[in-house]
Amino acid sequence: MITALLTIALTICVNLGVRAQITSDLPLSITILYFDQSSHQLRPNVKTMLDSIAQQLVEQPRLMATVTGYTDNVGKRELNMALAKHRAKAVEQYLRQHGVLANQIAASWEGPDTKASADGPEAIKTISRRVVVQLSPR
Repeated sequence: MITALLTIALTICVNLGVRAQITSDLPLSITILYFDQSSHQLRPNVKTMLDSIAQQLVEQPRLMATVTGYTDNVGKRELNMALAKHRAKAVEQYLRQHGVLANQIAASWEGPDTKASADGPEAIKTISRRVVVQLSPR
């Protein structure tokens, strides 16, 4: 029940463009950045969100950013894994270019292996094209 409520709260925050602030053993914030199909190019609104994340990380060097890239399940798995990697690395590179230290970022990618949830197959594909940035204390 608590997990379901957190998921609903996170979904509302993400849809409103707000970073969710969560306490306990969970990350301090979770930001979901969306990408166009077959692209790892950062959208202008994504850059704005990353500017805010970069500022937080620079001002608080004890924070760690975990960056995870995902894709939808359209196409070959190996191409999706490469795209997920490029998305995660694009976010990592942007943060580094804005003053974040390399040891404050851990990048990984899961491609299409972790499904997003939404109503309808097209909605699932759209929200699956993402990078999740979690900020937590080191």
